[in-house]
Amino acid sequence: MLWARGRLLLGSSVVAAAAVVAAALLVPALPPFVRFVATAPTEFWITAALALVVDVPLFGIGRRREVWIRPTATPGLAIAILLVWGTAPGYVVQAAAAVISAWGQRQGWLGGVFLVSRLVCSLAAAELAERLVTSVPITSRGIGLTNEDLLPFLALAGAWFTVSYGLVLLVGAAVLRGGIRGAAVRVRAELLRSLAQVLLVAPLLTVFTGWWDVLAALPMLIWNERTRDTLRGEEISRREPVTGLLNHQGLQARLEGLALYDPLRPRDPRPIGVVFVNVDATLAIGRSLGWDTHEKVIRAAADRLVDTFGADRVGRLTSGGFVVLVPGLTEVDALASATDVARTLQPVIVVDDIPFAIDPVAGVALSPEHGREFDILAFRAQLAAGEARRAHQLAGVYVKQSQDVADRRIAILAELRMALLDPGRYAEITVVYQPQVEVGTRRLVGAEALVRWTHPDWGPVAPTELLDAVEASEVMPLLTRHMLDRAAAQARAWHERGRPLRVAVNVSMQDLHNPDLPALISDTLRRYGLPPSCLAIEVTERLLVVDSARVSRAAEEIQKIGVALSLDDFGTGYASIQQLRILPLAEVKIDKSYVHGLVGNETKAAIVRSVHDLATALGMSVVAEGVEDAATASALARLPGVIGQGWHFGHPVPAAEFDEQWGRNRDSAGAPNPPR
Repeated sequence: MLWARGRLLLGSSVVAAAAVVAAALLVPALPPFVRFVATAPTEFWITAALALVVDVPLFGIGRRREVWIRPTATPGLAIAILLVWGTAPGYVVQAAAAVISAWGQRQGWLGGVFLVSRLVCSLAAAELAERLVTSVPITSRGIGLTNEDLLPFLALAGAWFTVSYGLVLLVGAAVLRGGIRGAAVRVRAELLRSLAQVLLVAPLLTVFTGWWDVLAALPMLIWNERTRDTLRGEEISRREPVTGLLNHQGLQARLEGLALYDPLRPRDPRPIGVVFVNVDATLAIGRSLGWDTHEKVIRAAADRLVDTFGADRVGRLTSGGFVVLVPGLTEVDALASATDVARTLQPVIVVDDIPFAIDPVAGVALSPEHGREFDILAFRAQLAAGEARRAHQLAGVYVKQSQDVADRRIAILAELRMALLDPGRYAEITVVYQPQVEVGTRRLVGAEALVRWTHPDWGPVAPTELLDAVEASEVMPLLTRHMLDRAAAQARAWHERGRPLRVAVNVSMQDLHNPDLPALISDTLRRYGLPPSCLAIEVTERLLVVDSARVSRAAEEIQKIGVALSLDDFGTGYASIQQLRILPLAEVKIDKSYVHGLVGNETKAAIVRSVHDLATALGMSVVAEGVEDAATASALARLPGVIGQGWHFGHPVPAAEFDEQWGRNRDSAGAPNPPR
């Protein structure tokens, strides 16, 4: 940290010193320049005008990441003016040309000051070197450089390069992690350009003055046009095609530019906020109304953010959210700023006369407190947005606990993967079974298989923590394979005892993306000699909403096997009736949020009745989750064929305990209500 601050202080000191020296050179040069222009020849005005417009092809290219170096073709013309017409015209024209170039390229004030100061100081060093080598200054006056002028001119050129690129390397070393070596790599193209200008163009312009200067300036104009094309290509590569917003590469480059040293506070890194806005709700728009409509909504949301925060501050990530960079953001204002970003997208977006609500949630991470790399800050901002959504808040600020959760999940994935691949550790992973009972007849009809993991060092890992870590990872297929095998083995054991219970196993998005899932299910049934009716596959409604096409294909393949497909947590993911009608579902499980507190709540009761009637009409069974008391069970018993699952019928327990509870009467729910 001390070394970084020292580098920043060095960079700031170099810029400040160059600015002071340039000002000291320019102020005394103004009076003689004013006297000169009163009688200046036409050739001077032509050369000066070329110096002012030679960088025009570069205008409008926008800010580059390296604010400490700018492409400019003015030094060759300025040196020619210095050689032909003297010090004052050379200094003033160089300063004016640099100001116009910086303004035209949309350079910030800091970069503009450095550009002007660097070029004026370099010109002064060049003149000083020339005078040290020869007592007779180079004043060709249109007759060109002579042989006697060669050594002074080489000294002039060497001094110019030494000062100009010495300043560039010093400042570049302060703002780049690669130090002077990294800065040297970045300035190669500019160095070649400057070599051509100083060693070729400047001497040529001392020979051909006036309108001949236009011919000499043409190569510089062409070079600048090529530079403009290169920079335009870089800008296009940093933009997202649908919205024109900054993409990952563009956001990373823009953050690096914003994070450059602050001359007003050289001892402290510049604070920056990275705000991530989660807009996952737009995915449902694409699935329901088509991706053309989805892109229109995204573009409208992007336009709203750009209008508020600017095109150089807003980007979009492939992970499904927007990013807004907020310079100068500190912890004091972080939450308010993230809330403002989310509120920008909160009003409905109207596309084709249809209003859409995209349900934005924002999270913010701060640089340097929470990191300096864009990937780290964006990830932590996404963690903060996730925590905010879980807490039903509009915005949240990253806290270390969020990273702790992420680190914990990574550790869980690594350890669980090793446990699943090592048969010697299978004992750590147990399967528990929760009974499913036909409420009206109190008959046991099946069980849901649930995973439990006890780490040898950590102890029991909470099921929700385990699933949150594993569900979206590549470890999930390993766990699913393990669960299918264990569940099938237990179903076989029950089948051999004359109890043909159906065992349900949950699968995730990762499993549905695996084309081998149907073959895995078939192979499992074959190995254990089970009829398909002894196994059920559960998918959550959230998966149906996120990827209904994938679920449809998987469901069709699973149906061909003869295994029942159950839709879990119905009522939490906004699945449409059309989806229920098209999918080959055998069962719908009503989420416990509708079942818990059912008695005395007419709204919940009406929802449960409606789902029951709809599912029955579509030929599906209905399972009510979260049945925790006798009153709820009695209310559900009035609906024909409803299956209940919950603490009232039994907690998830190992197979041996399950058999003990249900062994006395294989056809009735005779086990007492287990304690909570």
